[in-house]
Amino acid sequence: MLSAFVNRELGQAELEEIGRHLMQCADCRAEHDRIRLGSTLAATISQADAPRSVWSRINADLDQKNAPRMTLIPDASYFGPRNVASYAVGLIMLVAVASVVYLALLRPAPDQARQDLPMLNPGPAVPQEVPNAPPENPVVGSEQANITLPNTAANTQPATPEIASSAAWEFETISGAPKVGDSSNAERIAVGEVLETDARSRARIAIADIGNVEIAPNSRVRMVGTSEKQHRLSLELGLLHAKIAAPPRLFIVDTPSAVAVDLGCEYTLDVDKSGNSKLSVTSGFVALERDGRESIVPAGVSCLTMKGKGLGTPFATDTTEEFRKALERFDFSGGGRAAVQTILAKRGFYDMISLWHLLSRVSPADRLAVYDALSEYVKPPAKVTRDGVLKLNKSMLDAWRDEVERVWFE
Repeated sequence: MLSAFVNRELGQAELEEIGRHLMQCADCRAEHDRIRLGSTLAATISQADAPRSVWSRINADLDQKNAPRMTLIPDASYFGPRNVASYAVGLIMLVAVASVVYLALLRPAPDQARQDLPMLNPGPAVPQEVPNAPPENPVVGSEQANITLPNTAANTQPATPEIASSAAWEFETISGAPKVGDSSNAERIAVGEVLETDARSRARIAIADIGNVEIAPNSRVRMVGTSEKQHRLSLELGLLHAKIAAPPRLFIVDTPSAVAVDLGCEYTLDVDKSGNSKLSVTSGFVALERDGRESIVPAGVSCLTMKGKGLGTPFATDTTEEFRKALERFDFSGGGRAAVQTILAKRGFYDMISLWHLLSRVSPADRLAVYDALSEYVKPPAKVTRDGVLKLNKSMLDAWRDEVERVWFE
């Protein structure tokens, strides 16, 4: 299904499923990039009429009475001089297309070729291996431990790829007079520039060819960079609503307290004056990343972050206030075991996303209780054992997360 994925011929659910698989499977990423390269190169072939002088020379050569004849060609009307010229042009075009496909198939694997050729849209930006990443099964001794997906952020924010310093995105004014720098008449925002809205202003930025971001009043965003590999904004203050139709990890938003990595979705991100943020996802998935920790936030789920205190635990947007406040105490106020006990007492069926994340964040003494609570809502799949989960076996946790997400979206 990779060809249909590259050409955006699949439904949203299939796009998300394949995108998640590409994050974890190097072989499929390599095949995906070969298909995308061939598709992009083929799209660059244009059709054009040959100059009149070329046709004149071809006809003159064919009409020469003393030109040698190929005896293997039947003397039929459809092999007349002018038809042969048309066949020749068709053959040239066929050879051009075949050459493009041939070169695409022989293209080295993306990891080998990435230094020479930037990634081309559409298609997911391939996650890079990060030096000094945490071990696969970290030793957990505190509430700060966490499990991350393969090839996602490690101890730093995602590396910013090379960007075009002269690149700019178009934006439109929805209301008021948004400013880029000191200008209220600008129609584009370039790398390094800041767009600001006052209490009466709204704007919509076109993010390359992958979607748009609407900037609410009293907001400030900076364009960090744009390339075939990655498009990046920084939300310094205020609220934005992003609607992105792109493969995973192509669009990223920095905030003072976390990094929001788009996995093909629609979401709202709000940053207050203290640098704290709230993410609410309405479609697809977003990964929030900070200092080696990660929260995977699906549609219908929100997540808080606090500057200087890191990521919170994702929670269902319509969960109870008691459950949400207990999570906040656990995440940001050192609530410890007392907060965990309140979380378990106030939990409901749709708190399964929170419970899965808590497996790797609570202390070992509380992990069994969280395991039992989650098991009531989503049965661990085959080959996922209680001992393995309690030891934070990564493959088992990932398998259970997939099952949790399947139940969540039913």
